[in-house]
Amino acid sequence: MNAAEHYAALYDAAMSREWLSNVSVPGDPWRDFAELFRRDPHRPLDGNLAALAGYLHESDKLVDVGGGAGRVSLAMAGRVRQVELVEPSAGMRAQFIAARDEAGIANAQASDDWWMESDAVGDVITLSDVTYFVRDIVPFVTKLHQSARRRVLINVWNPTPGDLHAGLHRALYGQAPPHLPGLPELAAVLWEMGLLPDIRPLPEPPWWFAEALGGMSEPDAIEFALAMVGSTNEDTRRLVESRLETLFVVGESGLIPRWLTSAREVLITWETGEGQRQPTATDRMD
Repeated sequence: MNAAEHYAALYDAAMSREWLSNVSVPGDPWRDFAELFRRDPHRPLDGNLAALAGYLHESDKLVDVGGGAGRVSLAMAGRVRQVELVEPSAGMRAQFIAARDEAGIANAQASDDWWMESDAVGDVITLSDVTYFVRDIVPFVTKLHQSARRRVLINVWNPTPGDLHAGLHRALYGQAPPHLPGLPELAAVLWEMGLLPDIRPLPEPPWWFAEALGGMSEPDAIEFALAMVGSTNEDTRRLVESRLETLFVVGESGLIPRWLTSAREVLITWETGEGQRQPTATDRMD
C-alpha cells in the first residue's frame, strides 16, 4: 500500500463510522457553525497569519480553497490585489460576504464550487483545515499545484481536529472518533508525488485556543462543545448539558474544556510554476 492508498484507507475507515452522522444540515454541515468561524478582517495579525502574509506580494491573486467565512483570506485582502474564496458551503459563503461587506473590502469575491470543479487560478493558493476531509488526495493536490502560479500554502492542525477532541467524544459517546489523515499522512503523499515542501510549525496554537482556554460562559461552553462534535441536534445538546461538570472545569474567567491538550498549526508550502516539477494525478511510488 503506497502513501496515497493509505491516506484513502484512513479516510474510508473514518467515514464508515457514525461519528459524522449527527450533522445538523445534510449537504451543508457547516451552516449552523459558520458564524463561529467569522473574524474581524481588520484585526491585528497573530503570529500564524503573519507567517502566511510573509509569502504574499501586493500583485498577487490569492485563492482560498474551502476558506469558510474568510478568517484567513479576508485578513489578507489588504495585502494582495485580489481574493477569491472557493467554498461550497452556503452558510460559510454568507458569513464571508457579510464580513467582507461590513469591513468595506472591495477586492474579494466568493464562488460556490467544490475545488475539483473550480476553474479558479491564482498566484498563491491557500487552504486551512481542508485536507483531512479529502479522500482522493493526489488529484486534489495536483490541481492545487497546477492552479497556483507561484505557491501553495496548506495549513493543518497537529493533531488533527478529531484527535484533538477525542476526549470530548469519549466523554459524550464512550469512544473517540476515528483518525483522519493529518500531517504525517499528507507529507508522505507529497513526497510520494515528488514534491518536497517546507514544513513549518507556526508559533501559535489554533486561533480559537486562547478564547476556549480563557474561560467561557455556560451557554458559550455548550455551543463550543456542540461545534466541536459537529452537531446541534437536541439529543446531543441535552447530553452536553447533562455532562458539563465532566467536560469543563470552572476557572476564574469561566468554563474551560477539560479535554483540550496542546496543538500547533503547521504550514506546508512549496513553490510552483516554471522550473518546478509538475506532479500529475498518476504519480505514485511502487
